[in-house]
Amino acid sequence: MSETSTDTDQPILTPPIQHYQCCHCGSTGLDSIGDVCPHCEGLGFC
Repeated sequence: MSETSTDTDQPILTPPIQHYQCCHCGSTGLDSIGDVCPHCEGLGFC
């Protein structure tokens, strides 16, 4: 019996997700007062 590869043997490839730097907090995740940025919810990117 010969071994053959199947579709389940291959890894699932996903396209890279492009994140943009938050324009409100400058990717820090914090606003000027030190609270969580309401625009990006503290993630630093949109």
